[in-house]
Amino acid sequence: MSVLTTLSSPGSPVPALVPAGGLLPAGPAGAASATTSVAGAPPAHLVALAAGAPSPVDAVPALDAVLRLVLLTALAVVAGAGLVRPFAGAPGRAERTVTGVAAAVAVVAAVAAVARSGGSPYWTAALLVLTAAVPALLTTRRPVTAVLPGAGVAVLLVLALVSARSEPVPSLLDAGYALAGSVLAGAVVHLLTRGTGAASATGTGVAASGRPRIVVVLAVVAGALAAASAVAQVLLTGPFTLVDLVGSGYGRAAVVMVAGPVVALALAARELRPTPATPLSGVARAKARAAVERGRGVAAVGAVGGVAATALLAALPQPAPAAVPGQALLRTLDLGGRTATLVVAPMRPGPNLVQLTGAPGSGNPEDSGNPEHDHAGTAPAAGDAVLVGDRETPVAGRPGAPGGWALVDVPAGTSSLTVRSAGVTRTVPVDVGDPGTPAPAGALGADGPECASAAVGDLLGGGTGAVGSCPSDRLDDADAATLRGTVRALAARGAPGVSIAGDASPRSRAAAGVVRTEAAAARLPVLPAATGDTALVVVSGWQGAVGTLGATNEAAVRAPTALGGTYLAPWLLTTGVLGATQSAIVPLEFGPQEEIPQRYVRSLAQVAPGSSPSRSGYRAWAAASHGPVDAPALYGAAPVSVPMTTDEAAGGGHHGAPDTAGWFPGGAVVRVGSPLDTRP
Repeated sequence: MSVLTTLSSPGSPVPALVPAGGLLPAGPAGAASATTSVAGAPPAHLVALAAGAPSPVDAVPALDAVLRLVLLTALAVVAGAGLVRPFAGAPGRAERTVTGVAAAVAVVAAVAAVARSGGSPYWTAALLVLTAAVPALLTTRRPVTAVLPGAGVAVLLVLALVSARSEPVPSLLDAGYALAGSVLAGAVVHLLTRGTGAASATGTGVAASGRPRIVVVLAVVAGALAAASAVAQVLLTGPFTLVDLVGSGYGRAAVVMVAGPVVALALAARELRPTPATPLSGVARAKARAAVERGRGVAAVGAVGGVAATALLAALPQPAPAAVPGQALLRTLDLGGRTATLVVAPMRPGPNLVQLTGAPGSGNPEDSGNPEHDHAGTAPAAGDAVLVGDRETPVAGRPGAPGGWALVDVPAGTSSLTVRSAGVTRTVPVDVGDPGTPAPAGALGADGPECASAAVGDLLGGGTGAVGSCPSDRLDDADAATLRGTVRALAARGAPGVSIAGDASPRSRAAAGVVRTEAAAARLPVLPAATGDTALVVVSGWQGAVGTLGATNEAAVRAPTALGGTYLAPWLLTTGVLGATQSAIVPLEFGPQEEIPQRYVRSLAQVAPGSSPSRSGYRAWAAASHGPVDAPALYGAAPVSVPMTTDEAAGGGHHGAPDTAGWFPGGAVVRVGSPLDTRP
């Protein structure tokens, strides 16, 4: 795909200069339409925020971004030179020279783009012919005819800019800016190159009437329209915070996009001030003439710079939406050469849990560097910290969870927090709102990482990421039924007894009660500890499960332990927990290798690199994106070196197949039984 490849909705013949994923990509926003057309794909703004990279233009290679900027800026100058002809009349030598140079630059940039990635010969020819026709017609006896190819070049410019948008209103605003910006550039270039001459006798820089004054009025109107379009675009698509406006490349380009036409408008409007009643002296006229010429030069820079900034916006990652109280914040950060993912939840006054992923290492400190257990994502680098005001909280790993974690106090009224990693600091805007509803019990303690994973899953599915409750706050009916079916399966297999490993969370206590009740109904003894041939049923949270599995592994070295199998509650399907056991059985209502769960994994990897998929995250994602849920069945999880027997009739596939997509890197999660009996 190239600079002249068609980019539109399926079946549409409308061409675009800058296709998403092509030579001069329209950036992450341009890729949004292709992404959101797939059910369950992450929302466009999350794709955009995930595109951050440590290059000057972040989302695309520097050469591609430079070619885009040069090409579109030159096209705006050429288009403007043609569009103003009915108002400006014949151009002077200087204006013809500027237009010719701009056309040459546009042609060279277009040829370089085509040479880099190829392109449609028809649209390449159309671009070259229209661009070259404008300066050529300016040298004829009827330069007004240049308005026709100028309009054609303006259409190409509009198509290029709107290719970076997937929504109609932002596209219309970009189209309006392209047209108004081109006219503004053409008007101020005309005024700058024609000089002030005798028209400055009044000190205003323009004649009291006639073509020069009409061109100034045209510049004022075009500048006002361009500025209005730019302001509306920023209000609609961001940046939404002052921190992002001045602290990100996208924000600074947006400032230039707004400021450029505003400056040109203000300087052009100065030339429309009333004529002095008393004629100026020769010295005063000279000073006035010089001031007008300087103003026109600055206006030309503003007009052209505004178009250049607009062209650059699509090559930069768009900042995330503003933080909303009570909704998890998901951001990507450039931390000096590496991209990290930041999650803040529950975004309420008081304690908030902050997750930072993206650094090399393991989510479990004692397993860091161990190839058999380094599955938990990424751990914090030494010295990582989160700062709120003058309070610094170090980032540390949590067993079973990927990345680094910090429990920070964020008072009401706090507008930002700062992340420091490897000597690099980044400021992130936050908004925790006013004191009110307290954070859910599971959002801050040992089960906080699972709660954050569920909030991220909700965001990926198109939800708001609201943290109203956490998975560990209660045992839902579906999980209770799944646990009943698991105990019945144990009884059917002749297990001599079970032991239960839980914790103090409401979900775990309720789950332990369900297991005990069903075991009693099946006349299955419940033992205080896993020994010999008994089965171990783990119903705690992630952190407790890692500790239990580690202790079980150590006990198994000394004596036979839990030979009846280790059974994990459904919510324990996550990389950090699976990596802590040599083998385990997990009852699940989906197959991790199936297409829909893999879609969730891909979305998570795209938007939140370094994060680990989890069953709680998948359920939130599926609920937000209306993903299907199947009847639960038993799945075996083990490293690829450990043989497992699969239920071929149930579609389990071959044993030992590695899970390369992220559920269990270096291991396999395969179906090992028929659907569970979950009847009440």
